[in-house]
Amino acid sequence: MTYQQTMSDLNLASPQNYEKAKALAQEGEADRQMRDFEAALAKFTDALELNSNDPWALAHRGQTYYQIKRYQEARTDFSRAIDLNPNYLWALAHRGVTYRFMGEAYYTMAVADLDRAIELKPDYLWAIAYRCRVYELMKCYQKSLIDFDRAIAFDKTIFVKNWRIERGLLLNYANRYAEAIACCQQRLEEVPDDTTALYCIAVAKARWQGLTQAKSEIERTRTVLLSQWDTGDRGDILYRLSGLAILVGNCEQAWQYLQDAIPINDEAIELVGHDPAWMEWQDHPRTKTLLAS
Repeated sequence: MTYQQTMSDLNLASPQNYEKAKALAQEGEADRQMRDFEAALAKFTDALELNSNDPWALAHRGQTYYQIKRYQEARTDFSRAIDLNPNYLWALAHRGVTYRFMGEAYYTMAVADLDRAIELKPDYLWAIAYRCRVYELMKCYQKSLIDFDRAIAFDKTIFVKNWRIERGLLLNYANRYAEAIACCQQRLEEVPDDTTALYCIAVAKARWQGLTQAKSEIERTRTVLLSQWDTGDRGDILYRLSGLAILVGNCEQAWQYLQDAIPINDEAIELVGHDPAWMEWQDHPRTKTLLAS
């Protein structure tokens, strides 16, 4: 949403310094998009000193705070923008995503904001995709799959990874193992050494049919992961190796891999809470100690 659209929606009279404040805010947005976050914050703040009731400047300063992980300040700015304009779609959606990163206690507030944004704009794919993620974090896997399928019906590139892999992982978390395997096998027809698809199949088959039946899939996945050690994503490889190790009961090795993965894989801590490979070991004191550290 543009600056002019937001201010027009509010139907506010222009203050004396409106034009100067608008120019500063737009300069701040240019800095934000160039990832010069300190300059962006300074200009948004100067703009708000001239016009404190500008929801556009507030929301975009909030997004700047979000991008440097100052989530409390981001929430404050988004909330002030929404107080000024309750139907400010962009601010609602971005406050919802901010809540997602503030921790488990805020997940319901994240969903509420994303619900409202989607109510205002039913085809808001970005908000639908993020609500899918929050539902996943809440372990509401069926709701997550509904949002996932709704999003990819419009745009199969909306998710970071290949959509078949993403859907396969969600199906795996939901214990729909046969569907998860089928989905990831389709991905392997395109990319035979896709480690996420291989891992998903190995874990799903072990959970569904037992370790003996999944032995070849587990070994194949481990071999491919190790073959990519020098060229692949080291944090992802370490996490997948930890999952394979815990799956077969090699706990000490699994915990070591996980310990090495956590500092370089931002998703490792969250993944343990959902990954069926870790199902019996999520609440083990050693696992909890690693995740807490």
